[in-house]
Amino acid sequence: MPFLSSRLFAHAMLAFTALIWGTTFVFQTTGMVDVGAMGFQFYRFLAGSIALLPLAIIEYRRHGFFLHKDVSDNAISNKQLIWGSIGLGVFMFTGSALQQISLHTASVANVAYLTTLYVPLVPVFGLLLFGIHLPWSRWLAVAVFMTGSWLMTGADFSTITPGDWIVLLGAVFWAFHIMLVGALVNRRGIPFQLAFLQTFITAVLSFIVFVVIDTIDLALALAVLPDILFAGVLSIALGFTLQLIAQKNCSSSAAAIILSLEGMFAAFAGWILLEQGMTVMAVIGAIIIMVAVLLVELSPVRQSSS
Repeated sequence: MPFLSSRLFAHAMLAFTALIWGTTFVFQTTGMVDVGAMGFQFYRFLAGSIALLPLAIIEYRRHGFFLHKDVSDNAISNKQLIWGSIGLGVFMFTGSALQQISLHTASVANVAYLTTLYVPLVPVFGLLLFGIHLPWSRWLAVAVFMTGSWLMTGADFSTITPGDWIVLLGAVFWAFHIMLVGALVNRRGIPFQLAFLQTFITAVLSFIVFVVIDTIDLALALAVLPDILFAGVLSIALGFTLQLIAQKNCSSSAAAIILSLEGMFAAFAGWILLEQGMTVMAVIGAIIIMVAVLLVELSPVRQSSS
């Protein structure tokens, strides 16, 4: 169906993904109390990879992971695909680990908002590394987003915690993750296999760190199983798969801005579920972020630069 491959539908999928991711910050905060940051990360990505495996197998039977030698198009080589898949896993692991650790000292809202600083980083890296030029409306959207995000975090450097600086570093890795997703899905139509591989790699890396710094206790894991399933099956298996599918019909810069809605959703989820208050300034910031998303949605489509 043409609508399923449209720009509007891709943006709608990204907005829904942002809703899932924003709500997940609450479950990440509550779930890691018993099993620790790296323990919760391992369990949630393990759950996500298990949920994705059947879909990846079905897709593999229809479209194999590797290309045959006689295929000649703009698809990336098998070697590039392997390294790209590893890169997705490494970027996801590092960004998620820094994000999870930061929740020890930073609020749900701040972690979510500061994570979305990948919004300005994606177009800046795209311009500096690949010479991708954006229309003025996209740069305006980035500027508007930065203003809204600044208001939502309190507009005060003195309130920044060590956890905030950790998540700021993680935003760099999320920016590269979004850019790599855009490069891979636009040249290979295997979203479920890529989603499974990046999730499985993240689970393996998380397990290695987890067993080095902590002790596995399945009883504690069972105690937070609902948090693990929400953060693993919905946030990872569904959320990252929707991102991979959506970015086939959406540029990396537009995807970054729409996914930034997770910060707004996280603030409301933290307010409702964890009773972490929202100031009037934060509400104004959320409205401004919505304006940034509207600027993306209403801006003209330019395949060469958007």
